[in-house]
This record gives sequence, structure tokens and C-alpha cells, in this order.
Amino acid sequence: MSFSIEAYTEGKADQVVDLWDESMPVGFHMDLRLWRQNVDRCDRLSASASLIAVDSSGSKIIGFVISKLPNHISALAVLPEYRRCGVGRALIDAALSALASAESLAASVKLTSSGQPPTHAITGQDYAHFFPGVPDSFTEARAFFDALGWNRSDGWCVDLKRDLQDFVIAPEVSLSMERLRRDGIELRPCALSDVPALYDHVRENFSPRWLFETQQRVELEPDPSEIMIAVLGDKVIGFAHTFTNRSVKLGPSVYWRAELGENYGGLGPIGVSKDYRKIGLGLALLSYGVWCVKQAGAALMAIDWTVLVDFYGRLGFQPWRRFTPYTKEISK
Repeated sequence: MSFSIEAYTEGKADQVVDLWDESMPVGFHMDLRLWRQNVDRCDRLSASASLIAVDSSGSKIIGFVISKLPNHISALAVLPEYRRCGVGRALIDAALSALASAESLAASVKLTSSGQPPTHAITGQDYAHFFPGVPDSFTEARAFFDALGWNRSDGWCVDLKRDLQDFVIAPEVSLSMERLRRDGIELRPCALSDVPALYDHVRENFSPRWLFETQQRVELEPDPSEIMIAVLGDKVIGFAHTFTNRSVKLGPSVYWRAELGENYGGLGPIGVSKDYRKIGLGLALLSYGVWCVKQAGAALMAIDWTVLVDFYGRLGFQPWRRFTPYTKEISK
């Protein structure tokens, strides 16, 4: 079958979004709002490794791959009728070649914590990612990467969800929250005046990725009140991003909001300062965040990309989707 590989451009977004919905399994509906946020407005998009496959007529897009620096295959899809014809392999080979180019590797060095160029590509886990790995329900995709010699990671993660209809803060958590209040720790929505302390908290305790995501959200949403914080004096010691159907930014927990219904909610990331762990603050902050989302009118809520099934299970969250990353060498 004859086809050509071309660069993805923002002007192709509508066609690619349509192709996504024709190609992906049910439950991962794409819309232009999410696509623009995670692809066209993402400053880590690799233009040279984000590609489309076009049929012999030159008018129909039959597949695409989106890649992000330093080493991520963010999304890959081929129309069902064009599978097993070499389209997916051609897209992946071209993307890996572009990621392994001297120009891409030089740009990627600045983005890696080691200061060294990446040696392996990974499925998902990019900034403004769609997936933290290949969804286990994508059986064809898993078979595809297996056939191409990609390596399944031993790690896995899940998305969780919970119906909020019966959610209440547990009595023991209420007691813990009261104890924390007596100790001077306040749980409340973030205000603009809290933002510098919030940034300090995330910077000092967590990854550059979480800091980037927090800064990006505050820039998009002048009112940061959907970020819940734990405060001791003038210091932020815990935070939790929450999302509702009023959020300007689509957080990863609500990407697939079509599956959560009109009144959806989400949470994550969430984290407590190293010096204030194991005092019940994490569970209290989580409970408070879920309660705030319910009060905002959410009926069904999701938490994304976690292995802490037992921790979130204490509040009734159950596994929804499971993901497994794949890796492939891109340089020697």
C-alpha cells in the first residue's frame, strides 16, 4: 500500500482528532480542547517527531504519531482499515529516528535530570501526556509494540474512580483534621496570595514536572482556588490539585470526562512536605479535596496515574484503568 509520511501541523488538528476517535477503543474520546492543550500548546512537542501518514491520494490522513521531548511517544493511531500495512511501523521508525537526531538529543539534554541525552524512548509519561503508558485495554497496541521489539516495563499504574453520592469524610479523619487544626494546620483553597508559598512547597518537595504543572495551571486560571492547600503559619506544607467541569485546565484525571458524565471531578497530583508526613495530613488533605469536589457538584470523580491503590481505596476509590509503559532504545 502506498502512503507518505509528513510533518504534523496545527492546521491538521481537526482531522487528527477525528482520526483518534475512529481509531481508539471506546472510553478515550478526544476533543479539540484537550488536543490543543496537550499538543498544539505544549512547548515540549517535538515537531520533527510528530508526524502524519497520508494515503496515496494525498488528501486523507490515515495515521499519526505525536512525540514530545526528551524521549516520549505521546500518542499513536492508525485507522483500522489501514492496519497491518506497515503504517504504524513507518510512523514509529520515523519518530524514533527524529528523536535520535543530533538536534533532538542536544535539545533533550537540557530536559533530563542527568544532563545526558536519553537512550530510550518511552510510551506516554510526557509533559501534558495523554497516557502514563499503554492502556492494558489497548490489546492491539500492546501486540504492536511487542511485535516491534519494545520492552514492557515491570512498572504499572492505574487510574481510579469513585461515585461521590455516598461520600462523607470518615469520623476518624474528621478527628484527625481537628487535631491538625489544633496544631495550627489549616486546610483551605489556595488564594492568589498563597501562590509563592505554594511554588516553594512544590519546588522543595517534588519533581520539576509537578512544579511545571502547577505553574502552568496558575497561569491559565487566575483563580487558583481549585488547588487545595495545607498551611502552617505562612508556609504551605501540602497541596492537591482538584478539577471540576468549571476548571479552565483539563487535568489528567478528567481527560476522559465523557466517561465520567456531565458533573465530573478529578484529583491529582497531591503531596505533603517531607517533614509533615505520617501525621495523618495526607489522608486529611485527600478527604478535604474529595469533599470540595463533591460540594462543587461532581457526581463521579477520578484520580489518575498512581500505584497507591490501597491509600486511595481508604476513601472508596477503585481501579478503573491500568497502564504499562513500553521502552525502546533510540541511541547507542
